[in-house]
Amino acid sequence: MPDGKRLVNEGPTVVGLMTSVIGSGGSLDAAVRMVASDGPPESARIFSEAVRRTDTKEERSVKDALTGGTAGYRQAILLCISASEAGDRGESSAVFSEASEVALDAVRLMGERYSASLTAPCMAVYSLCILAPLVIMTIIPVMGIGGLFGSMAIDEGVLTLIMLVLIPAVMVGICMWLRSANPFLERGHGTDLRVLLPALSVVPIFIMMAALGRSVEESLTISAITATLSTMILSFADRRKEQARRRAEDGLRDCVFEMGTAMLSGGIFENASVDAMGSRPECAEAASALGREMDICRGDVEDAVEKALSPISEEVSRVLCDVRRCSMTDGEEAGRLASSVGRQFQNRADVMTGLELKLKSMTDMMTGTAMIFAPMVLGLSIALLGPLSEISGFQGMEGTGLITTAYLIELCAMVSLMSASLGTDSSLGGIVWRYSMMLPVSLVVFGLCSSISLRR
Repeated sequence: MPDGKRLVNEGPTVVGLMTSVIGSGGSLDAAVRMVASDGPPESARIFSEAVRRTDTKEERSVKDALTGGTAGYRQAILLCISASEAGDRGESSAVFSEASEVALDAVRLMGERYSASLTAPCMAVYSLCILAPLVIMTIIPVMGIGGLFGSMAIDEGVLTLIMLVLIPAVMVGICMWLRSANPFLERGHGTDLRVLLPALSVVPIFIMMAALGRSVEESLTISAITATLSTMILSFADRRKEQARRRAEDGLRDCVFEMGTAMLSGGIFENASVDAMGSRPECAEAASALGREMDICRGDVEDAVEKALSPISEEVSRVLCDVRRCSMTDGEEAGRLASSVGRQFQNRADVMTGLELKLKSMTDMMTGTAMIFAPMVLGLSIALLGPLSEISGFQGMEGTGLITTAYLIELCAMVSLMSASLGTDSSLGGIVWRYSMMLPVSLVVFGLCSSISLRR
């Protein structure tokens, strides 16, 4: 059964696809088959079922076969069907605009509900990663002062079980729940394990440090910092390339509207598309590639568009191909189509930007906790543990520094996964990048704070 929340998130994209196909002169049947083959996953499943039921004569038409979905999604699809049956282009464009607004309103409402539901799990993570270790390492020794509460049965084995097994296990459970509840999380990322190869250097570095006479804690800290820094440096080029692609993709979506405006003013598709992209610095490379492909395409402009733009954005590539086909019969109508789809792109981007800003406070809080606050509090707790243990006569906690170092390594990994679960980028490369940025800072802060001497 399709996921209702993900269907709502896919609504604006589906409306855009149907607008581009029907607006370029295609039928409702062609639009449904386009979504079934190239649409978002959940919607593609529903539309594929509609195509199957139509082809096997279970339903009289695709219109009758399109059922299911949540309220906002279903209303947007019904409006698209109505637009395909409109008597003139103006009425059809108005109905498509209404469908886009309905789909965007549904996404906006779902985003507000989702962001409001994050307070409890984020506070739970905050309590687990800071308050629980703080209580374990400082309050328990204090409770033994003067024998007021008797002997406390806790040792390094219990501390290891709690901090390195139980707390991370609960955090993993919370992360998995957040991933399943996040309707905006992008699916289908490849798991390119090559991004993990530099991190494997932690093993030989640890062995080398231990052979040089360093303690286990020092060897673990140095090897972890070195491995994550090398991972970040080696993946910087790929990360920068992906960020440039995302900026170019956003720019291409804005160019669709500008291209439509130029075509309404009498411009032809080839010049309008290249000029609109060339006016934006982030799209300059795409404009150059498109111009080269058009020069050698021998009249197959759609193939040139696919070759030049598909590596950046398949969605924009499909839309421009539809606009091109429409321009072959009516250039002014093609301009209206490009302007309509361009406005849909812009409205969708505005909604997603607003939702990302709401989630940013959560991800920033988690990142700051793992990088600064948690290692600072735990480091000062280690510094206080010595004097408090002497006062209370508490023994057997000499290995807390090593246990806490290992805990911070796990904490940064969990927060990296959690940040990916809250946002839209769940790729392995993004998780590794965040982890590589957080861990060195976290271990350095912990080392500085725990080295403070509070003894006379």
